[in-house]
Amino acid sequence: MHPRVVLFDEITPEKFRQVYKEIKEGKIKGDRKFYYIKKAIEEHPEFEAYLKGDEVDSLVSPDPFWHLLLHVVVEETLERNDPPEISHFYTTQQAKGVSHHEIIHMLGAILILQLWTVIKEIQYDYEAYRQMLREFASYSPAEFWKRLGEYK
Repeated sequence: MHPRVVLFDEITPEKFRQVYKEIKEGKIKGDRKFYYIKKAIEEHPEFEAYLKGDEVDSLVSPDPFWHLLLHVVVEETLERNDPPEISHFYTTQQAKGVSHHEIIHMLGAILILQLWTVIKEIQYDYEAYRQMLREFASYSPAEFWKRLGEYK
């Protein structure tokens, strides 16, 4: 069975902007449904202009929406522990003192590689994703990014 992202159908650039506006107005505090959207927004103050609907400097991020979306997807996948290797990766990195935010970026990078495979080969290799999580869990962030760049 392939994982399904629960909120993916509802996440759009407009949804991020709406949640941002509601956060600023004090309307969203503990809403579970939008918890990860809120969390991603709060972890990236550099995307405030984007969330306000202003022009965005492409040097800040190639696309803030996709960056924030990836945060939400990874956080939900981690919460569901699907595949189980994701929690092993997380706890292994956490034990090394890596921040939650950096781990989310590392997990997102692995997921992006898998998505790129899907785009290139029109197939999703769930087992390859699980294998990458197992293999890359032991690397420090520096080693992780080096090896990820070399990954084929």
